[in-house]
Amino acid sequence: MKNKKMGRWPHLVILVFVFSGVATWAASEIRSARHRSEVAAMMAKKKTACVGRYLVDVPADADVTLTSERLAGFEIQTREEDEATFRTRIAAREAEIATSGRMSDDSNGLAIVRDLRIPGMIGRTMIFGHNAGYLMEAGRRVKDQFSSVEVHAHIGKQSFTLSAKYADEDRARLAETLLTRLRLRGEDEIPSEPGFCIERAFFSEPLPIREAEHFALQIGLPNHADIKMTLFSLPGGGAEPSLFRRVAETDSSAGFSERLRVTKIRLKKRSIDGLEGEEALESFLELNLATTYSFIWEARGIVSDPLRPFLSIELHAGMSQQAGGKPVNASLHQDALLALWDSIASSIRLRDPEPGSLQHSNDPGRLKAVATTAPNKL
Repeated sequence: MKNKKMGRWPHLVILVFVFSGVATWAASEIRSARHRSEVAAMMAKKKTACVGRYLVDVPADADVTLTSERLAGFEIQTREEDEATFRTRIAAREAEIATSGRMSDDSNGLAIVRDLRIPGMIGRTMIFGHNAGYLMEAGRRVKDQFSSVEVHAHIGKQSFTLSAKYADEDRARLAETLLTRLRLRGEDEIPSEPGFCIERAFFSEPLPIREAEHFALQIGLPNHADIKMTLFSLPGGGAEPSLFRRVAETDSSAGFSERLRVTKIRLKKRSIDGLEGEEALESFLELNLATTYSFIWEARGIVSDPLRPFLSIELHAGMSQQAGGKPVNASLHQDALLALWDSIASSIRLRDPEPGSLQHSNDPGRLKAVATTAPNKL
């Protein structure tokens, strides 16, 4: 009798495992359906962000922040403030630079300060911190001199700063010329003319120089704080290893147990808006047993072609909200994450797809002198 009862235990254990597996599968399917429905509702109401020379569609309630904006090698900072606040802030900055120079060496203080001469805009150009040194060119030591440049401008309720740490008078003039092409835009406004979008504004063509263009767009979802997306652009054609090569190198250096915890969801070439790129989508079983995700697509771009930059979009899910905190389970099911990813990534497109509209914009002859109307005194 005892032997008969003991013989039943293996069958009971198998049944428990089967029922447990079925229950887990059913729960996963229910969660997948619910989350895919949530993503579909997100993307049914969407907005279009203008970033650099590109557009991308994101959920209407997404938090979007445009950072790391650079044009022609100038770092661009944007802030909302009134004219009085702008005047006070720039006067304080000018005094700060002058004081810093007096405390060290007069040659490191303000070298040139002048008002902008751009109609409808007030502002100040500061060239400071003159430095002299040497460069090595073809084995010869060549004297080099450079300064830092900040060009501050205010129009409407927006203020803009174009700055470069290593510059000269010609670079300052270039920054001023770029500002003659600056146009304000509404928060979600898509300009009708070609140019480069920044926060609340854009630089309209023709631009004197269209090199060293950068941007980074941060995308956050209000109900999913563990999910972060970033779309960023750099000058194309770099010599850095491709995405596939980096993935292969990471895999080859990983230990056996680490490789067991990584699942390749996709690893393939993918074209988005005519940009040939590489896509690597992976899930991870973290050491604390949380399931996280890393999705990356990138196109290497073409050297000196701002219409074909290095372009990349990334999604990371399962990020802790605590600094240095442990990973957490992704708040969306994998199927829903893929739907969200494909919807946003596939919407990336060039805002002005007609190359002819930008023809000759890098012609040095387009570098015109800044307008010489009477300056707006600060």
